[in-house]
Parts: sequence; C-alpha cells; structure tokens
Amino acid sequence: MTESAAAWFAAFVADARSASPDELIAVALGLAYIVLAIRQHRACWIAGGVSTAIYIVVFVKAGLFLQAALQVVYVGMSVYGWMAWRPGADRATRPQAWPLTRHLLAVLAVLMATAASAPLLANYTDTPAPFADSLGTWASIVATWLLARRYLDTWYWWLIIDSGLATLFASQGLAFTAGLYLAYALLAIAGWRAWRRDLAVAA
Repeated sequence: MTESAAAWFAAFVADARSASPDELIAVALGLAYIVLAIRQHRACWIAGGVSTAIYIVVFVKAGLFLQAALQVVYVGMSVYGWMAWRPGADRATRPQAWPLTRHLLAVLAVLMATAASAPLLANYTDTPAPFADSLGTWASIVATWLLARRYLDTWYWWLIIDSGLATLFASQGLAFTAGLYLAYALLAIAGWRAWRRDLAVAA
C-alpha cells in the first residue's frame, strides 16, 4: 500500500468511526434501494424514499445544501417511481433506450442549471463545494427521472455521477456515504448489464 493510499485509508477509518446513526441507516437503505432497482423490484422506491428522507438531515449537517434539497426531490421522485412501476403502468415491465439527442439536451440543461445555481451557493451559503454540489444535484435529478421511466441509459449517468459524488462526500467527512456512492458506481455496471439483457429480450 502506497503512502497516499495508507493516508486515505486511515482518514476513511477515522471518519467512519465518527459516522452518525442516521447516516448508517441511510446507507443501509440506500444499498437496499440500488439492489432492488437493479432487479426492477418496485420496493426499491420505498427503501430509496426513506433513505433520502434521512439524508436531508445528514447533508444539512455537512453543509451540502443543494444535496439536502435534492433529497427532498428524491422523496417526491420515489413516490413517482412507485406509481410509474405499478403493474400495468406505462414502461412498467421493460427497460427502454434513450435517444442520443435527448442526452445532449439533458447535459446542456444540467450545465446551464449548474452555472445558475453554483454562484448562488457560493455567495449565499457556506457550502464548501458549490460547483460540485450543483452539478451533482442537477445531474442526479435527470438520472432519477431516467430510472423512474426505466430507461437503460440511467446507469450511464449514475456511473459518472456516483463516482464524482463519492469524492465530494469523502471530502466532507461522510466516509460511509462516500463508500455507498462508490458501491453505487460499481453496481451501476451490474444494473446496466441486467437491464440490457431485458432490453435485448424485448427487442
């Protein structure tokens, strides 16, 4: 183990020891959410909704205000996802592909929203990472909508978003949450493979 890796691991252990009970519960429910989502089980939205409700408090304490606000949106999206995945609902049974042009428009919208919100966070809050907080928030909203609509492409978005957010959360001492988001990034690959098989079967 290199010196830098050893220092990172020591810092992770120190942060993990100070993790709050609410963060640990949110992490456990977050893992349940992603595993159930990969399996396309409707209960993922219950686990995800409760996890994100708890994370509102966790992120406010960490000074990540847009991430906290995002969790409020997630709670609402969990209700939407629960309804969208009900038996007989539109797109309730098979993943779908999303056109490239829509990806480009979504990326442009995320960048524009980030450009608008990051300066506001920097000027009116004490958030330590206004740009990363903003970018991760707006991109996550798009990715969550894609998941709720069962678009296969959601996993591409989550792989990139979760990798970046893991770094952000680690920098704020949220060790278990950073680990959760690294796990999310890895599980996004498994999610893509599982949903891709279903898409191939439906084709």
